[in-house]
Amino acid sequence: MVFDWFFRLFRRKRKGETKAKKRTKIKPKKVRRIVKIKRRLKPEKKKTLVSELMTRNIISVSPYSTLEEVVEIFKSNKISGAPVLDKNFFIGEISKTDILNLVKKNSLEEIDEKDREILKKTFVADIMKKPICIHEDRSVEEAKKKMEKHNIKRLLVLDKKNRLVGIITRTDLLKWAPKQEIKDTVSTKIDEMIKILEDGPIEIKKLSKILNTPENLVESWAKILEEHGMVEISYPAIGSPVVKLKK
Repeated sequence: MVFDWFFRLFRRKRKGETKAKKRTKIKPKKVRRIVKIKRRLKPEKKKTLVSELMTRNIISVSPYSTLEEVVEIFKSNKISGAPVLDKNFFIGEISKTDILNLVKKNSLEEIDEKDREILKKTFVADIMKKPICIHEDRSVEEAKKKMEKHNIKRLLVLDKKNRLVGIITRTDLLKWAPKQEIKDTVSTKIDEMIKILEDGPIEIKKLSKILNTPENLVESWAKILEEHGMVEISYPAIGSPVVKLKK
């Protein structure tokens, strides 16, 4: 009897292992298709390069210019910093902060006649700094981290030969950030849409409520997926269009 009990227990255990193995080996066609669709749908996240956002029209100053002249350049062009060029060679950078620290003021508008006398006698070469740069083929994310690390508002941009080709500012990054967020949001919403469609056909009207997205926008996404052979859209005589995963 003991032998019979062990034999039955052994058979049950073996049977359970066999079933478990079979379950891991079997991959339904539907699951394979869903994985395939997601791979086709989800594009590779392309990094935005510094060269795509930077300003190429650079306003520069000479190392022999007085700080009084630089203040006027900053005011007239509404900028807060500029690279220093000597005979087209890039040798440094000067910022509004450098000038304000010298005269101990908070803004250029606070500069008085006494300060101007100091600025007239001081040249760019006297206070310019070694700039913090980035190459044009680096990512915008890297530029953002570099600005945060050094607590600065701009980076001068160099090409492969270390020539000055542009400037990227914190303002450029602020303009870029919302666009990137929109791309990420759309990608997430489409992923959610595919997951919902895995459960079967659904009206676009109902789908838009689940996704909390305007109906016309959901329909446009569905049309794009249909063009790529991933879904089918049907238009009943009454009611909202119905979308389903293509078999």
